[in-house]
Amino acid sequence: MLITILLALTLFGLCGILHYAVMSSLLSRLPRSGWSQGAQLVAGLYCAGLTHLGEAGLYAVGFALGESLGVGGFKGVSGTVSLMDISYFSLVNYTSLGLGDIYPTGHLRFLAGVESLNGFLLISCSASFIFLLMSDNQSNASAD
Repeated sequence: MLITILLALTLFGLCGILHYAVMSSLLSRLPRSGWSQGAQLVAGLYCAGLTHLGEAGLYAVGFALGESLGVGGFKGVSGTVSLMDISYFSLVNYTSLGLGDIYPTGHLRFLAGVESLNGFLLISCSASFIFLLMSDNQSNASAD
């Protein structure tokens, strides 16, 4: 269990650092880019989405590592679990959809719970980022 807790804490922190770095960089650069409000919104959405995909990918690597260390596995997959299966599970879990067609066993269940919480928090941060980006643009537009 200790391995899973350390893995969860590491991934939680890495995803938070990655998300902060990307979102704060975008929030400082996009409003000064000279792009239209629509172009800024599209760029912000794509960057936020790609960041979330990267974060779910980090968790997928964590799940694969945990499975190789023997702290758990996956059920619902016929045959050997592939990296695509783990990536699919991670993305579904990160977004809190929880489809249940593939699910972790053993201590990887704890990691899945942490990923779901982390995903919820970071997706909420992205929503706030998009709101700040648009409200900043609205403020600039009304000042002109």
